[in-house]
Amino acid sequence: MSWPSYRNRYLPAMTRGAIDTLPNKDKAFVVLPTGAIEQHGPQLPVGVDALLGQIYLDRAMPLLAEDAPVYVAPPIQAAKSNEHTGYPGTLILHRESLRQLIVSAGRQLSEWGFKRMGVLNTHGGNISVIKSALRELSLDYGMEVQVLSSPYEIDICARERAYGIHANEVESSLMYATTPDMVDPASATCCWTGTLDDPKILKSEFAPATYAWKTLDISRSGVVGDATVATREKGELWISRAAEALAARLTELVS
Repeated sequence: MSWPSYRNRYLPAMTRGAIDTLPNKDKAFVVLPTGAIEQHGPQLPVGVDALLGQIYLDRAMPLLAEDAPVYVAPPIQAAKSNEHTGYPGTLILHRESLRQLIVSAGRQLSEWGFKRMGVLNTHGGNISVIKSALRELSLDYGMEVQVLSSPYEIDICARERAYGIHANEVESSLMYATTPDMVDPASATCCWTGTLDDPKILKSEFAPATYAWKTLDISRSGVVGDATVATREKGELWISRAAEALAARLTELVS
C-alpha cells in the first residue's frame, strides 16, 4: 500500500517531469497543510496539530472524483506556538518565519504554474500569520488564495464548545480514533477556565476581546477543556464527518 493514500495527488511524491506536465494547473487547487508541534496535555503526542492535517487529508482525498484537479503541497508542521512555551516538546517558529514559509511555498507553486491555493490549518495560533501571508500572495503574485473552511457537526456540550480550546474532548477523541498507539487516555484530565455565566479571565476563543495569554497561566496540565469524556467512538464519527466536509469543499472549489 502506498503512502499517503492520496499519493497520486501529493506533490512531494511526484517527479519534476510529472509536476511540469500536470494539465490545467491554472485551474487546479493546491492544499497547503499548516499545523504545529506543541504540548497537548499528558494524554496526547506533541504532534497533534501536524498529524491532524495529514489525517484529514488521508481520509478526505480518496473521496474526491478521480479527475478532480486537487493536489497537496509539502506540509508546514511546526509553526507559531509561543502560547505553549514552558512545556517540553513545544517547537516554536517566529511569526515572521511562518509567514515567509507560507509566502515561499505559494510563490514556488505559482512558478510551477499553479494559481490557486488553500491553507488547511489545524492550529488556531497560526491564523493571523496565515491571513497576512495570503494577502501578500494575492497582491504580489496574483494567486487566488484562502483559508480552507469545511465545518462539520460536533456533538459536545455548550461549555466545551466555548472553553474546550486545547487537548480537549474533540482533539483527544480524534487522536484516540486515528493514532491509538500514540495516546494515553488514562492520563486525560479536565481543566475549565470559566463557566458559561462567568468566563473568568479568559473569554471563549474568537471572542471580540481577549488578552495575550500562555497555557501555563491557566492550566498546569496543558489541557483546556474536558479530555476525560473523549472516546475513540466519538473520534471515529467526527473524523468521518470532517473528511466528508473537506472533500465536499474541495469538490466545490474545482467544479
